[in-house]
Amino acid sequence: MSTLAHAPPSTSRPLRAPADRLIDGVRSAWRRSVLLRALVIGPALFASVAVALVLVDLLIPMRAVLRETLRWLPPLLGLGVVGYAIYRVLNPPTPRTFALLAEERIPALDNRLLTAFDMAETVPDGIVGRAFVADAERRLQAAGPRGVAPLNVRVPVIVLAASLAVAALFALSFPGAAREALGRWMHPADAYASKWREVRGTTLPNVPPAPMPMFDEFRWRVQPPAYAGLPVQEGRGDEPVSALPGSRVRLRSRFPDRWDAVRAAAIGGAPVAVRREGEEWVVDYTMPADAKGLTLEAVAGDETVDRRVVPLIPLADQAPDVQLTTPDADLVLAQPSGRLTVRAGAGDDYGVGALWLHWTRSRGSGESYEFTEGDWQFTRVARNGKTASGEFSIDLATMGLQAGDVMHIRATARDRNDVTGPGESVSRTRIVRIARPDEFDQVNTELGLPSELPKDPVLSQRMIILMTERLVRDAPRLARAELQSRSNDIAAEQGRLREVVGEQIYVRGSSGAVQGQDVDFGYLESGGGAGHTEGAAHGSEPAAPERTPEATLEAASEATGQGTIDEVSHKHDEGDLLDVNRDLLTLHNLMWSAEGQLKLIRPDSSLPHQYEALRMIQAMQRAERVFPRGNVAVDPINVAEARGQGKMDDVGPVARSRGTALASMGPLLAELDRVAAGLGRRAPRQSALEVSSLAARALEAGADRQAAALISQASGEAGAGRADRARDLLRRARGRLAPSAGAGARPLPSTADPAAAEYFRRIGRGG
Repeated sequence: MSTLAHAPPSTSRPLRAPADRLIDGVRSAWRRSVLLRALVIGPALFASVAVALVLVDLLIPMRAVLRETLRWLPPLLGLGVVGYAIYRVLNPPTPRTFALLAEERIPALDNRLLTAFDMAETVPDGIVGRAFVADAERRLQAAGPRGVAPLNVRVPVIVLAASLAVAALFALSFPGAAREALGRWMHPADAYASKWREVRGTTLPNVPPAPMPMFDEFRWRVQPPAYAGLPVQEGRGDEPVSALPGSRVRLRSRFPDRWDAVRAAAIGGAPVAVRREGEEWVVDYTMPADAKGLTLEAVAGDETVDRRVVPLIPLADQAPDVQLTTPDADLVLAQPSGRLTVRAGAGDDYGVGALWLHWTRSRGSGESYEFTEGDWQFTRVARNGKTASGEFSIDLATMGLQAGDVMHIRATARDRNDVTGPGESVSRTRIVRIARPDEFDQVNTELGLPSELPKDPVLSQRMIILMTERLVRDAPRLARAELQSRSNDIAAEQGRLREVVGEQIYVRGSSGAVQGQDVDFGYLESGGGAGHTEGAAHGSEPAAPERTPEATLEAASEATGQGTIDEVSHKHDEGDLLDVNRDLLTLHNLMWSAEGQLKLIRPDSSLPHQYEALRMIQAMQRAERVFPRGNVAVDPINVAEARGQGKMDDVGPVARSRGTALASMGPLLAELDRVAAGLGRRAPRQSALEVSSLAARALEAGADRQAAALISQASGEAGAGRADRARDLLRRARGRLAPSAGAGARPLPSTADPAAAEYFRRIGRGG
């Protein structure tokens, strides 16, 4: 058995270095070629597309919105080509791709580069292998990257040169047109259409010369007054210009060379100065509070070639909105002591300038009446944008108030309007009254409530509620003994008030309150019908037995019952006394329940009964104010017959003047119909002048400014020869004017023109 020994494969890589060198050279040449070609093709695309767009616009004028979009096409194409080339240079293909490119472009390699690249790691050491390595090294050393990546920029260079030549020829032949084309595409929104029509007429041989130019699109700029703090507003077109009074309004548009002047005047006012800046006319106008609009006229020689109306809408600056938030209701104080906190807030469309409090104090009546007033500045004022809030604390002890004094407090705010203002407004007035000794039942606040109340006066239910609410708030901090003591004190006051109610029940029951309506109640505090004698009151019936207070209260207790079926079914058997005093009995029981809860040291459970008792007391008071107890009879008055029958002694009436009659829209509508029907049958310039005069008449009559704006737009359309569009705008303007014109004007009798007939048909007046 024989063994064949083989030499181990060589670990050297003799072909790697020459193969990598050649591939690196091809890669570098490819990168240079790609980048240089992009730098030629990009500008060529930019120039050719830009020249093509200008030529197309010259032949077929494009609208501003289309030019606004298409102007970005040339730079996007040029930069897109360069950007894509940079991306390819930074992210080149694989080395094997460059090896294939070199084999394709260098025939002398004879596949040696690709074979060396693929077998660089596994070349055998035999005779054939060594022969291949030697041949491959020789061929790779002799080859170079020249010609592998040619530039091929002939076509892009020709396109670029041709585009630049066309642009230069156009600029040299028509410098004005070239300058206008550059501005028209660089700033599409600011270009004037009338100027481009003139350029086309002087540049293209088959385009007739442009007629006498008319007003081009208006551009306006509004600088609001400084106090408003608003930014500058800009706009264009024939829409009404809205601005605050005092705003600086600037109007501008193109001033053609064929014009001699532009005149401006305020509708219903004086002329306005017009100046020329370059190729534009400019009007600066300060908006007054009663502005209606501006009339603009273009003059060539002694002829008015165009007229346009710009409606102006003054914006009203409303007075501030003021709210007095604290106190939230009128107050009745037991004593003029303590500190009353007053809070107020104000808001304005353009900011609050000042905020303060105004107070008045009244005392006495008749000849002893005193009146004092003054202002307080808020001690703390917080501003947040367009709003402001303030707080002020009033030391009532220093005001010198007495029982019966009334103090009125209100907040006042002033805005920052220094043009038509400043505007002022006030909040609701809050009344702070010091109760007299007999008015303690009207006290509705703890403020001014003494810490120790006198024992003799009977406290009102409202004051008992205030004392109970204070006890509920202080309860977590009080010891058990103190809590019980204060609760029993309040229970005692509630019991005293309950006894008063019980006395009222007894008085009504023992005084014959249940008798007929002819009984005299004049001796009662509530009053009643007077003029009845005692004999007439009681008649011949025997006197009712007198009830004791204990018997009355016992009957009241029985009247409330337990709600059984027997009680309900026999309610008709109850005495008249119980039926009349049922509300007072319910009130008595509510106070009894409240008193019981207070004795059990449950002030929070006592409050619902007290609230309901107060509600019933207030309802009774309202009933006494609204419904008279006596028989009051007032004969009805026939207002129509009584009108004008007043006393005329020592009166010298003066005849009333009829005043200035309101302007009628009828003549204006009739003229508008006549002009609309004649559109298309007269010269465009004549139609435009007639329509623009209608816009000025509409504003002089105080008509809708939007309608005047539509008429002004119709003037421009009529001047451009677009009669159908102008007629449609006039129809829309008439629709805004007609509601305030009553029946309006009669339609023209002749509607032979189909367009005029359609106009009258669409407004619903004929056709």
